[in-house]
Amino acid sequence: MNIRMKTIFVLSILVLAVVFIAACGKSGTVQSVNYGGSTTVLPIMEGAIEQFQKLYPAVTVSYEAPGSSAGIKGVAEGTYKLGGSSRKLKDSEKESGIQATPIALDGLAVIVGGNVPVADLTIEKVAKIFAGETKNWKEVGGPDIPIVVINRDEASGTRGSFSELVLQHVLGKDAKFVETAIIVESNGDMTQKVGNTPNSIGYCGFGYIDAAKHAGAKEVSIAGMLPDIRNVYSDKYPLSRELYIVHKGDLPKDGVERDFVNFLLSKDGQKIVKDTGFIPLP
Repeated sequence: MNIRMKTIFVLSILVLAVVFIAACGKSGTVQSVNYGGSTTVLPIMEGAIEQFQKLYPAVTVSYEAPGSSAGIKGVAEGTYKLGGSSRKLKDSEKESGIQATPIALDGLAVIVGGNVPVADLTIEKVAKIFAGETKNWKEVGGPDIPIVVINRDEASGTRGSFSELVLQHVLGKDAKFVETAIIVESNGDMTQKVGNTPNSIGYCGFGYIDAAKHAGAKEVSIAGMLPDIRNVYSDKYPLSRELYIVHKGDLPKDGVERDFVNFLLSKDGQKIVKDTGFIPLP
């Protein structure tokens, strides 16, 4: 190979290297990473992943939604690099090295079937309905019709938050959900079930209120406070919470996981939070 050919060959290699590095994005490497967890966080994650992969085209990110508890467990066991959670970490999870970074705020909306003429409930009334102490709509200002309670499965972080904010807050830490409730596995399933079930009551994250209305359900106010962003920021709406990204130990100083969390917390990431019906961090 003559000098001219060698020069062309070297330049070609350099050009390919530059193209490869550019294709890898800021993370600098081709990777496929798996995240998973909360169904509540799912819309945020879907929007964030779509935009993130435009910035980092060589990184493929997937997100499964088996629930907050499964996501936290997956991070602890190494199945997921990052997890989504709609509830606070338990002491046992913290002790295993799991940490949580807030990425958004959310409110829990109480939703009822479209035929239910009740528009406002106190948190005490809601607690007694979901504990099975109140069984008929006439006891809370409605018609003489049995209440159909729809609840989330035990893996759900939304269920855990609802239990803490409603049942335990009103009835004490040992309060339990009524065992005869219909169980659904996601916010989407909840909105559909309440919308299609007369005389029903359930709950969902703020990001699913529009889906609930589309399905034929409607939100109710809590002690006169509508489930909206303004009332969450002002601390007037009692059923609000943080949403989290969970990780094993401290986030690394660099790499895909750090880049992804930084994106979620950035102006563009928080716009995705807002666009998906949730509440940006103040």
